[in-house]
Amino acid sequence: MENLIIEPYKPERDISAIQAMLFGDEYFKEKFLETEINFPEGIFVACYNNVTVGFLSFSGFKGRGTEMTIFVRKEYRGKGIGSKLIESAEQLLNQYEAVERSIGACMDGDRSSLQFVCKNGYHILHSSYIMVREGEILPESHFPIRQYEDDDYPVWHVIREMAFYKMRERVGILPSYYIAPSEWERNNFLKDRNNRFVMDIDGEIAACGVIDGCELRQVAVRPDMQSRGYGKAFVSFLLNEMMHRGEKIVKLEVVKGNPAKTLYESLGFKEKSLYHIVTKYYRPDSRLSRPPDEMY
Repeated sequence: MENLIIEPYKPERDISAIQAMLFGDEYFKEKFLETEINFPEGIFVACYNNVTVGFLSFSGFKGRGTEMTIFVRKEYRGKGIGSKLIESAEQLLNQYEAVERSIGACMDGDRSSLQFVCKNGYHILHSSYIMVREGEILPESHFPIRQYEDDDYPVWHVIREMAFYKMRERVGILPSYYIAPSEWERNNFLKDRNNRFVMDIDGEIAACGVIDGCELRQVAVRPDMQSRGYGKAFVSFLLNEMMHRGEKIVKLEVVKGNPAKTLYESLGFKEKSLYHIVTKYYRPDSRLSRPPDEMY
C-alpha cells in the first residue's frame, strides 16, 4: 500500500486526530490513554492518503509478553491496513529477544476482528469479563491489612503465582505456567508499594492485591486459606481504599469460569463486557510449566 505510512507517534501532530478517531469507543480510548501515559514510545500511527486511520501500540518490550493493540477506523477496514500494522509489529518485536509473545483482546461478538487476528496467527487463550462497581463504601474489615514492604516479595510472589496457576488449571487455560521471581519485578513492586496491600493472618500473609487507578488487579488469596472469608474482606478493603482516593467507579477483570466472579458479584460488581484474550508466540515460552515446589 504505497499511500500508507506507519510512523512513531508524535503528540503535537497526532493527538487530535486520534481523539476524533476514537470518539465513542471507550475500550480503545482507554487502551490508547494508558499507553500514552506509561509507554508513549510504544505507539505508532497509520496514515493513509494523509488521513489518520489507525494506530498500533505496545505495553513495553522488556518482559516476556507485551500487550499489543491495533485499531483501524471502520470505514478503512478491509483495505489491508490492519495486516500492515501486524506486519510492522512483528518486524519490531523480532528485534527484542526478551519478548516471547504478544497479547491482545477482541470483544465478544466482534467476529470480524477475531477472524482477522486468527488469520494472522493468533489463538484464543481465554475469555475475561470486565466488571464494574458504583456505589457506597462497604463495611470495614476487622482483618489486619497493611501496605506492601520489600521483605514481603518472596511470599507475595508465591501466593500470586500459586493462586493464579491453580485458577488457570481449574478453568482449563493452556499452556499452564508459573513465573519465577526476579529482581526486576521486586524493584518495580517496591516503587509501587503505596498501591500494594497484604492481609496478615496470625503472622502470615493470606492475601495480596494491587490498586491501579480505578482498577483492581492481581488479587490473590493463598490457596490453602481460601473459602474462609478472607478474599471478600480483602477486596472490600481495597475497594474502599480506591473510593477514599476519589474513584467513583471501580473496575476489575475476571477470567470466565473463575469462581471469584461470584465473590465480586456479592460485593456489587456487575458485568460490563466480555473479551476474548488472544496471543501469538514469536519465540519459545521460557516460563515454567509447573511450580518448582507447590508450597500451598
